[in-house]
Amino acid sequence: SVTPTNYVLSGKRHAYGLEIDVAGRITPRWEIFVSYAWIAKAVIDKGASNGTTLLQGELVGAWPGVTPKHSGTIWTTYQIDPKWRIGGGINWRSNMMPLLAPTITAPSYTTLDLMAEYAVARDLLLKLNVTNVTDKLFADALYRGHYVPGAPRTIQLTASYKF
Repeated sequence: SVTPTNYVLSGKRHAYGLEIDVAGRITPRWEIFVSYAWIAKAVIDKGASNGTTLLQGELVGAWPGVTPKHSGTIWTTYQIDPKWRIGGGINWRSNMMPLLAPTITAPSYTTLDLMAEYAVARDLLLKLNVTNVTDKLFADALYRGHYVPGAPRTIQLTASYKF
């Protein structure tokens, strides 16, 4: 007979670190956004009750799973002319460990995103976004027995109409 195990994400945890966001214009046509987060310390203060063999939580004193120490992004756009705007950016996350399995580490990763926007009319805008341009395979969520892969290359064409 197999006894199922449920992992419960409950209890209390705390973290401290530093997050820096900078946004602005380099020129009237060139915008930039930069963000960086550093989690110096993250700790499980109180785990889920494990009074039975069917319930386990994260270990008290452990680093919370799926919590990278470093992450960041940079995004920039440039208005070529009144109708066209282009943009691109990178997203980065440092390595991380899954819940309850501190001997497994998912490597850090970087993804690239691109965007092109065209103003058809004053109130109609078309936008093409390509996320994860290089189709990078990465672990977005980690667990003891499996991982959830990050989104593959995705292409979206959207239209917005202001009225």
